[in-house]
Amino acid sequence: MASEIAAPALHFACICDRGLKRLSNQDRALAEVNARLFVVCDGVGGNTGGEIASQTAIETVRDAFIAPDSHPPLVRLERAIRYANRDIFEMAKHDLDLAGMATTLVALHLDGERACVAHAGDSRLYYFANGALTQVTIDHTPLQDAVRRGELSFAEAEQLPKANEVSRALGVFPEVEVEMQDFAFATGGRFLLCTDGVTRHIANEELERLMATFADNPNGLCDEIHRYCYERGAEDNFTALVVCVDSPAAAAPPAGPPSSPSLQERLTRTRELSVAPSFPADRTTGEHHPLKELVEARRARSRRELALQTLVVLLLMALSFGAGWWMGGRQAPPASPRPLIGR
Repeated sequence: MASEIAAPALHFACICDRGLKRLSNQDRALAEVNARLFVVCDGVGGNTGGEIASQTAIETVRDAFIAPDSHPPLVRLERAIRYANRDIFEMAKHDLDLAGMATTLVALHLDGERACVAHAGDSRLYYFANGALTQVTIDHTPLQDAVRRGELSFAEAEQLPKANEVSRALGVFPEVEVEMQDFAFATGGRFLLCTDGVTRHIANEELERLMATFADNPNGLCDEIHRYCYERGAEDNFTALVVCVDSPAAAAPPAGPPSSPSLQERLTRTRELSVAPSFPADRTTGEHHPLKELVEARRARSRRELALQTLVVLLLMALSFGAGWWMGGRQAPPASPRPLIGR
């Protein structure tokens, strides 16, 4: 999927895929073109609602950021993410079915000629310009935290196995430490926001080569990322959101060939809003619940799973009882002791 606006022209494409091993997709992506806001989230928490955490983050950040506000974009972005953290934390605290849910997040806002970036967790932002790829964000993981503290060199960390854990995420605590930065970007630059489902399979050197090859074809880049991840196992959900910034006179990117059936799992949420919706003060309870249907679906699925587990346990108990009764009935009665005969 791709879109464009003028002055400057923004083209984007996204692949958001369940992968080959996971039963659900807990990744989410957002492209708010009018607001020049792009977000990628990776829900964590397994069966306790990772997809609800990531969806809540997407919706809250979108609503809070595009609401009328006179603060600088970097301040608005950080505040929107803190709102999302509050929503996720409160939902998990008041609903046992959602306990333990959280999400990583990486967000990009293009403000004039500056890129405003925010992230928490190991979802990444890359910037590609003049043939070179720069990893803008540094993962919030125990391994990279050790590098920041000077306990490991970056080269040493690259040689160690990557543990599937993060040291920061939205929803874990009442407050989250969001890493913020901004930098100047040039027309012709490309951005890649992605989850660790991409970076665990595709090294930075390969991403640089792919972005150079598909610099003017974001859909083609997404298709290649999809192919690489699937060929290398796709153990996790994976999401890649590509944003291209071109001059107003730039032509739209060439249309690629129709997607193969395996690419039809693209689940990106993309919108272009011209009117900022209201932002309710309380998005965590009652009718203002941002994900009421999704939560109810999760609860219904949990009830079905519990009913099935109970049925299996009862069936096993019945079989065990029946087997015991049947074996007991087949045993011959013990022989009567022979009476002693007196002499």
